[in-house]
Amino acid sequence: MLVQVGGPRVQILLSRWFQIELARSMGYTAARYGHVMFPENVYEPALESAELLLDGVGKGWASRVYFSDNGSTAVEIALKMAFRKFLVDHEESVNFHINSEANIDLKVLALKGSYHGDTLGAMEAQAPSPYTGFYQQPWYKGRGIFLDPPTVSMSNGIWKVHFPAIIEADSMARHHTLFNSHAEVFEKRRDNSDLTGIYASYISQNLLTHDACVGPAFVGALIIEPVVQGAGGMVMIDPLFQRTLVKECQIRKIPVIFDEVFTGFWRLGVESAAELLQCQPDISCFAKLMTGGIIPLAVTLASEAVFTAFAGDSKLKALLHGHSYSAHAMGCAAAAKSIKWFKDPSTNLNLNSEMRLRELWDADLVHQISCHPSIRRVFQLGTLCAMELQAEGNNSGYGSLYAASLLEKLREDGIYMRPLGNVIYLMCGPLTSPHTCQHILEKVYRRLEDFSQMKTAVC
Repeated sequence: MLVQVGGPRVQILLSRWFQIELARSMGYTAARYGHVMFPENVYEPALESAELLLDGVGKGWASRVYFSDNGSTAVEIALKMAFRKFLVDHEESVNFHINSEANIDLKVLALKGSYHGDTLGAMEAQAPSPYTGFYQQPWYKGRGIFLDPPTVSMSNGIWKVHFPAIIEADSMARHHTLFNSHAEVFEKRRDNSDLTGIYASYISQNLLTHDACVGPAFVGALIIEPVVQGAGGMVMIDPLFQRTLVKECQIRKIPVIFDEVFTGFWRLGVESAAELLQCQPDISCFAKLMTGGIIPLAVTLASEAVFTAFAGDSKLKALLHGHSYSAHAMGCAAAAKSIKWFKDPSTNLNLNSEMRLRELWDADLVHQISCHPSIRRVFQLGTLCAMELQAEGNNSGYGSLYAASLLEKLREDGIYMRPLGNVIYLMCGPLTSPHTCQHILEKVYRRLEDFSQMKTAVC
């Protein structure tokens, strides 16, 4: 049977072939290596995946790869790295000597609505949320300054920046709110707008307020999910705000961490979300799609300057963090295969000439959904399409069951979604054909019609 080159049928076959190749690579690796303790040793899968990472998501800024087992742990390691780098850079200004054991209170600068994992340290680096409540984490204190960020979404066909109250009060900010497409939101020329100054002032005021606090407390790291906050509600942050935030921290020599556990490896249409922000971190975390989703593995990438902060004659100055299954061979083999497969135009037919994913979600249909009376906001980017249902009071937020009846109907259509309260979202793979995405989105739109009629009848 003849098939169209690059058509949906070919993409389905390539996607299946990818799964077969992943399984084959892991099977071969398991038979060849078994379990190897990584400290003091190196072997081909770990070396190959490290080289691919440094030549890919870490290209131009990272020089080191630290392997771990999951995204939350990768964040814990990143925090350790950042705090050491901060202490080395600010040894004189914080009246601290690197060889002493002074009681220094280090905090993070982070964003409200962020999520960095469920281990205790990672939870301390995020603002209060349902994940940090007393029944979840009674030890939680929240060791940070948590800024309220401006967000971006489409509603009634219009892309708009939504400001927190403190920025909304600035009349100049209101002139920079509307866009014709999400592509305009990422344009670098926005750096020359008045909004950059407004953002910088907001950030500086928060840092200055904290500096005035009583006690030896310092902001030792910035940690953000670049562009999109995942578990916090699938919220797109204004990239200009995050770019300004990174710049303000780098000026003050505050190490910058990008938590790309969710956003990395083509999730947002590019290999690293740093490409969308058009700025680089000092440290970044990756997991999930790095192995094609077939097996757990995580990495924390670091610059040479971060690595040097751990150099010394004593082993006790090194980064004493490790796992028995650090850089486990099967995970590294899966990562190497996935990284190469996703960025090869002969195996990933979604890549365009700029090495970005073409639009996977039909723009006209997303526009229609944004105008639907049941929808408050929507955005699509890369493999992700998220939408928030119109809900008020107790029907909104993470604890909401507002979407339950809609999800039950979608299951009848073979679509299984994980809700974040009244936020629902679709995620495909980097290899999924736009035809498949459109077919799924059409089903969602039809069910939204039924959902809207049912809610209207109930009211």
